[in-house]
Amino acid sequence: MMQVSPHSALNPDRLPRPFTVGLKAFDPVNWIVPDLHLVDQVREKAGHFDHRRDVVFVAEADMLEAQAEVLEMLLGYLPERYPELWRVADGEVTIVPAGLTYRVDEFAGRPLELACRLIQDDLVIMRKGEGGYRIAAGAVCFPSTWILAEKFGKPIADVHASVPGFQRGSRSGALVDRIFENLKVEAPVERCNWTIFEVPDLHHPKRHFEHQRFEGKTERLVLDSFLRAERQTLRRLPSSGDVLFTIQIIVDPATELLKHPQRAEIAATLKGHVESMNADELAYKGITGYQDMMVAELEQLAQS
Repeated sequence: MMQVSPHSALNPDRLPRPFTVGLKAFDPVNWIVPDLHLVDQVREKAGHFDHRRDVVFVAEADMLEAQAEVLEMLLGYLPERYPELWRVADGEVTIVPAGLTYRVDEFAGRPLELACRLIQDDLVIMRKGEGGYRIAAGAVCFPSTWILAEKFGKPIADVHASVPGFQRGSRSGALVDRIFENLKVEAPVERCNWTIFEVPDLHHPKRHFEHQRFEGKTERLVLDSFLRAERQTLRRLPSSGDVLFTIQIIVDPATELLKHPQRAEIAATLKGHVESMNADELAYKGITGYQDMMVAELEQLAQS
Protein backbone atom coordinates (compact mmCIF):
# COMPACT_ATOMS: atom_id res chain seq x y z
CA MET A 1 0.00 0.00 0.00
CA MET A 2 1.41 3.40 -0.99
CA GLN A 3 1.90 5.95 1.74
CA VAL A 4 0.31 9.20 0.60
CA SER A 5 -1.48 12.09 2.24
CA PRO A 6 -5.26 11.61 2.47
CA HIS A 7 -5.60 14.84 0.49
CA SER A 8 -2.94 14.09 -2.13
CA ALA A 9 -3.83 14.35 -5.82
CA LEU A 10 -2.71 10.70 -5.93
CA ASN A 11 -6.15 9.91 -4.52
CA PRO A 12 -8.68 9.66 -7.37
CA ASP A 13 -11.39 11.41 -5.34
CA ARG A 14 -9.13 14.46 -4.93
CA LEU A 15 -9.12 15.35 -8.62
CA PRO A 16 -12.19 17.53 -9.22
CA ARG A 17 -12.79 19.38 -12.46
CA PRO A 18 -10.67 22.55 -12.21
CA PHE A 19 -12.34 25.96 -11.86
CA THR A 20 -15.36 24.66 -9.99
CA VAL A 21 -16.36 25.61 -6.44
CA GLY A 22 -16.97 22.05 -5.24
CA LEU A 23 -17.50 22.80 -1.55
CA LYS A 24 -18.82 20.14 0.79
CA ALA A 25 -19.46 19.89 4.52
CA PHE A 26 -17.03 18.03 6.76
CA ASP A 27 -16.96 16.91 10.38
CA PRO A 28 -15.23 19.63 12.48
CA VAL A 29 -13.33 16.87 14.26
CA ASN A 30 -11.32 16.60 11.05
CA TRP A 31 -10.64 20.33 10.76
CA ILE A 32 -6.85 19.81 10.63
CA VAL A 33 -5.49 16.66 8.99
CA PRO A 34 -1.74 16.21 9.53
CA ASP A 35 0.05 13.77 7.27
CA LEU A 36 3.48 12.27 6.60
CA HIS A 37 4.83 15.72 5.61
CA LEU A 38 4.07 17.39 8.95
CA VAL A 39 7.64 17.57 10.30
CA ASP A 40 9.23 18.81 7.09
CA GLN A 41 6.56 21.42 6.49
CA VAL A 42 6.47 22.96 9.98
CA ARG A 43 10.25 23.16 9.97
CA GLU A 44 10.20 24.90 6.59
CA LYS A 45 7.56 27.29 7.87
CA ALA A 46 9.77 28.20 10.83
CA GLY A 47 12.49 29.22 8.39
CA HIS A 48 10.15 31.43 6.38
CA PHE A 49 8.84 33.21 9.48
CA ASP A 50 12.34 33.62 10.92
CA HIS A 51 13.94 34.98 7.74
CA ARG A 52 11.19 36.53 5.57
CA ARG A 53 8.25 37.34 7.82
CA ASP A 54 7.35 40.38 5.72
CA VAL A 55 6.66 38.04 2.79
CA VAL A 56 4.57 35.44 4.61
CA PHE A 57 2.67 37.45 7.23
CA VAL A 58 0.26 40.40 6.97
CA ALA A 59 -2.44 41.77 9.26
CA GLU A 60 -4.56 44.85 9.64
CA ALA A 61 -4.03 46.67 12.93
CA ASP A 62 -7.41 45.75 14.43
CA MET A 63 -7.16 42.01 13.69
CA LEU A 64 -5.35 41.00 16.88
CA GLU A 65 -8.42 39.59 18.62
CA ALA A 66 -9.41 37.51 15.61
CA GLN A 67 -5.85 36.21 15.30
CA ALA A 68 -5.88 35.26 18.97
CA GLU A 69 -9.21 33.51 18.50
CA VAL A 70 -7.71 31.28 15.80
CA LEU A 71 -4.71 30.42 17.96
CA GLU A 72 -6.89 29.67 20.98
CA MET A 73 -9.02 27.32 18.90
CA LEU A 74 -5.96 25.43 17.67
CA LEU A 75 -4.35 25.22 21.11
CA GLY A 76 -7.51 23.55 22.34
CA TYR A 77 -8.15 21.38 19.31
CA LEU A 78 -4.71 20.01 18.40
CA PRO A 79 -3.64 18.28 21.66
CA GLU A 80 -7.14 16.90 22.16
CA ARG A 81 -7.47 15.53 18.62
CA TYR A 82 -3.82 14.49 18.17
CA PRO A 83 -2.23 14.09 21.64
CA GLU A 84 0.70 12.18 20.15
CA LEU A 85 1.59 15.11 17.88
CA TRP A 86 0.93 18.29 19.89
CA ARG A 87 1.39 19.11 23.56
CA VAL A 88 0.29 22.30 25.35
CA ALA A 89 1.53 22.91 28.91
CA ASP A 90 3.03 25.65 31.08
CA GLY A 91 2.53 28.39 28.53
CA GLU A 92 4.27 26.41 25.78
CA VAL A 93 3.12 24.43 22.75
CA THR A 94 5.21 21.62 21.30
CA ILE A 95 5.02 19.90 17.92
CA VAL A 96 6.26 16.60 19.29
CA PRO A 97 7.61 14.77 16.20
CA ALA A 98 9.33 17.94 14.94
CA GLY A 99 10.93 18.75 18.29
CA LEU A 100 9.72 22.36 18.05
CA THR A 101 8.51 24.21 21.15
CA TYR A 102 7.13 27.76 21.22
CA ARG A 103 6.24 30.01 24.14
CA VAL A 104 2.75 31.32 23.49
CA ASP A 105 3.31 34.73 25.09
CA GLU A 106 6.19 35.47 22.72
CA PHE A 107 3.63 35.70 19.92
CA ALA A 108 1.18 38.00 21.70
CA GLY A 109 1.56 40.57 18.92
CA ARG A 110 1.12 38.10 16.06
CA PRO A 111 -0.83 35.04 17.28
CA LEU A 112 -1.77 34.03 13.73
CA GLU A 113 1.92 33.45 13.02
CA LEU A 114 2.19 30.97 15.87
CA ALA A 115 -1.02 29.29 14.76
CA CYS A 116 0.45 28.86 11.29
CA ARG A 117 3.79 27.59 12.61
CA LEU A 118 1.99 24.74 14.40
CA ILE A 119 0.32 23.10 11.43
CA GLN A 120 0.85 22.37 7.74
CA ASP A 121 -2.04 24.59 6.74
CA ASP A 122 -1.63 28.25 5.86
CA LEU A 123 -4.18 30.58 7.42
CA VAL A 124 -6.12 33.57 6.07
CA ILE A 125 -8.75 35.56 7.97
CA MET A 126 -11.44 37.20 5.85
CA ARG A 127 -13.40 40.14 7.30
CA LYS A 128 -16.55 41.66 5.85
CA GLY A 129 -16.43 45.27 4.69
CA GLU A 130 -18.15 47.55 2.20
CA GLY A 131 -16.68 45.65 -0.76
CA GLY A 132 -17.46 42.22 0.68
CA TYR A 133 -15.12 39.86 2.52
CA ARG A 134 -11.47 40.86 2.22
CA ILE A 135 -8.13 39.39 3.31
CA ALA A 136 -7.60 41.15 6.64
CA ALA A 137 -4.84 38.90 8.01
CA GLY A 138 -2.79 36.11 6.57
CA ALA A 139 0.04 33.72 7.40
CA VAL A 140 0.88 32.09 4.08
CA CYS A 141 4.18 30.23 3.67
CA PHE A 142 3.18 28.01 0.75
CA PRO A 143 1.36 30.13 -1.87
CA SER A 144 0.56 28.46 -5.17
CA THR A 145 1.62 31.11 -7.67
CA TRP A 146 0.30 34.20 -5.89
CA ILE A 147 1.79 36.91 -3.70
CA LEU A 148 0.28 37.58 -0.28
CA ALA A 149 1.12 41.30 -0.21
CA GLU A 150 -0.69 41.81 -3.53
CA LYS A 151 -3.88 40.13 -2.28
CA PHE A 152 -3.85 41.74 1.19
CA GLY A 153 -6.85 43.97 1.86
CA LYS A 154 -8.60 42.98 -1.35
CA PRO A 155 -12.15 41.57 -1.47
CA ILE A 156 -12.74 38.05 -2.76
CA ALA A 157 -13.77 39.19 -6.23
CA ASP A 158 -10.46 41.02 -6.68
CA VAL A 159 -8.46 38.15 -5.19
CA HIS A 160 -10.04 35.89 -7.82
CA ALA A 161 -9.79 38.43 -10.65
CA SER A 162 -7.32 36.31 -12.62
CA VAL A 163 -9.13 32.99 -12.07
CA PRO A 164 -11.18 31.96 -15.12
CA GLY A 165 -14.87 31.86 -14.32
CA PHE A 166 -14.50 33.52 -10.90
CA GLN A 167 -14.15 37.18 -11.91
CA ARG A 168 -16.44 39.87 -10.53
CA GLY A 169 -19.93 39.39 -11.88
CA SER A 170 -19.41 35.73 -12.80
CA ARG A 171 -21.76 32.98 -11.68
CA SER A 172 -19.06 31.20 -9.66
CA GLY A 173 -17.90 34.49 -8.15
CA ALA A 174 -21.44 35.26 -6.99
CA LEU A 175 -21.71 31.75 -5.54
CA VAL A 176 -18.51 32.25 -3.52
CA ASP A 177 -19.90 35.52 -2.14
CA ARG A 178 -23.09 33.75 -1.03
CA ILE A 179 -21.10 30.97 0.60
CA PHE A 180 -19.20 33.47 2.71
CA GLU A 181 -22.39 35.29 3.68
CA ASN A 182 -24.23 32.11 4.68
CA LEU A 183 -21.38 30.19 6.36
CA LYS A 184 -22.38 28.89 9.81
CA VAL A 185 -20.08 28.40 12.81
CA GLU A 186 -21.24 24.82 13.25
CA ALA A 187 -21.02 23.89 9.56
CA PRO A 188 -17.51 24.32 8.09
CA VAL A 189 -16.91 23.38 4.46
CA GLU A 190 -13.96 22.12 2.44
CA ARG A 191 -12.84 21.70 -1.15
CA CYS A 192 -9.83 20.28 -2.95
CA ASN A 193 -7.84 21.68 -5.83
CA TRP A 194 -4.86 20.50 -7.85
CA THR A 195 -2.41 21.56 -10.52
CA ILE A 196 0.70 20.24 -12.26
CA PHE A 197 3.94 22.04 -11.36
CA GLU A 198 7.39 21.56 -12.83
CA VAL A 199 9.03 22.11 -9.42
CA PRO A 200 8.32 20.67 -5.94
CA ASP A 201 8.77 23.98 -4.11
CA LEU A 202 6.11 24.59 -1.48
CA HIS A 203 6.90 28.32 -1.29
CA HIS A 204 5.93 29.56 -4.74
CA PRO A 205 5.22 33.33 -4.59
CA LYS A 206 5.09 34.07 -8.31
CA ARG A 207 2.41 35.69 -10.42
CA HIS A 208 0.61 33.40 -12.82
CA PHE A 209 1.60 35.38 -15.90
CA GLU A 210 5.27 35.19 -14.85
CA HIS A 211 5.24 31.44 -14.42
CA GLN A 212 6.32 29.49 -17.52
CA ARG A 213 6.01 25.93 -16.29
CA PHE A 214 7.08 23.71 -19.18
CA GLU A 215 9.03 25.99 -21.47
CA GLY A 216 11.09 24.06 -24.00
CA LYS A 217 9.96 20.57 -22.97
CA THR A 218 8.95 18.11 -25.66
CA GLU A 219 8.34 14.93 -23.65
CA ARG A 220 7.57 13.66 -20.13
CA LEU A 221 5.68 16.82 -19.25
CA VAL A 222 3.74 14.93 -16.59
CA LEU A 223 6.26 12.38 -15.31
CA ASP A 224 9.02 14.97 -14.86
CA SER A 225 6.60 17.20 -12.95
CA PHE A 226 4.78 17.25 -9.60
CA LEU A 227 1.13 16.95 -8.62
CA ARG A 228 0.35 19.83 -6.28
CA ALA A 229 -2.89 19.45 -4.32
CA GLU A 230 -4.63 21.85 -1.96
CA ARG A 231 -7.11 21.03 0.75
CA GLN A 232 -8.99 24.21 1.61
CA THR A 233 -11.45 24.77 4.45
CA LEU A 234 -13.74 27.63 5.40
CA ARG A 235 -15.22 28.15 8.85
CA ARG A 236 -16.95 30.99 10.64
CA LEU A 237 -15.09 32.13 13.76
CA PRO A 238 -17.57 32.10 16.65
CA SER A 239 -16.43 35.24 18.48
CA SER A 240 -15.28 37.66 15.79
CA GLY A 241 -17.66 36.45 13.09
CA ASP A 242 -14.81 36.53 10.59
CA VAL A 243 -14.18 33.66 8.17
CA LEU A 244 -11.04 31.54 8.50
CA PHE A 245 -9.63 30.06 5.30
CA THR A 246 -7.09 27.23 5.66
CA ILE A 247 -4.89 25.88 2.87
CA GLN A 248 -2.96 22.63 3.17
CA ILE A 249 -0.48 21.89 0.37
CA ILE A 250 0.56 18.37 -0.66
CA VAL A 251 3.19 17.86 -3.38
CA ASP A 252 3.96 14.47 -4.91
CA PRO A 253 6.33 13.60 -7.78
CA ALA A 254 4.23 12.45 -10.72
CA THR A 255 6.52 9.44 -11.09
CA GLU A 256 4.58 8.00 -8.14
CA LEU A 257 1.88 7.26 -10.70
CA LEU A 258 4.07 4.54 -12.21
CA LYS A 259 3.67 2.34 -9.13
CA HIS A 260 0.20 3.48 -8.10
CA PRO A 261 -2.47 0.74 -8.05
CA GLN A 262 -5.02 3.22 -9.45
CA ARG A 263 -2.71 4.73 -12.05
CA ALA A 264 -5.11 4.16 -14.94
CA GLU A 265 -8.00 5.87 -13.15
CA ILE A 266 -5.91 8.85 -12.03
CA ALA A 267 -4.26 9.32 -15.44
CA ALA A 268 -7.60 9.05 -17.23
CA THR A 269 -9.18 11.61 -14.90
CA LEU A 270 -6.30 14.05 -15.35
CA LYS A 271 -6.44 13.52 -19.12
CA GLY A 272 -10.13 14.36 -19.20
CA HIS A 273 -9.62 17.52 -17.18
CA VAL A 274 -6.68 18.77 -19.24
CA GLU A 275 -8.49 17.91 -22.48
CA SER A 276 -11.56 19.90 -21.46
CA MET A 277 -9.81 23.14 -20.46
CA ASN A 278 -10.44 26.24 -22.55
CA ALA A 279 -7.76 28.76 -23.54
CA ASP A 280 -8.11 30.91 -20.42
CA GLU A 281 -7.98 27.88 -18.14
CA LEU A 282 -4.91 26.49 -19.90
CA ALA A 283 -3.17 29.84 -19.54
CA TYR A 284 -4.00 30.05 -15.84
CA LYS A 285 -2.67 26.53 -15.26
CA GLY A 286 0.48 27.39 -17.23
CA ILE A 287 0.07 24.72 -19.89
CA THR A 288 -0.80 26.77 -22.95
CA GLY A 289 0.80 25.12 -25.96
CA TYR A 290 1.32 21.84 -24.11
CA GLN A 291 -2.24 20.52 -23.92
CA ASP A 292 -1.91 17.97 -26.74
CA MET A 293 1.42 16.62 -25.47
CA MET A 294 0.10 16.32 -21.94
CA VAL A 295 -3.10 14.61 -23.06
CA ALA A 296 -1.11 12.09 -25.13
CA GLU A 297 1.20 11.28 -22.22
CA LEU A 298 -1.71 10.84 -19.82
CA GLU A 299 -3.48 8.62 -22.35
CA GLN A 300 -0.40 6.41 -22.53
CA LEU A 301 -0.19 6.26 -18.72
CA ALA A 302 -3.85 5.34 -18.51
CA GLN A 303 -3.54 2.50 -21.02
CA SER A 304 -0.09 1.06 -20.33
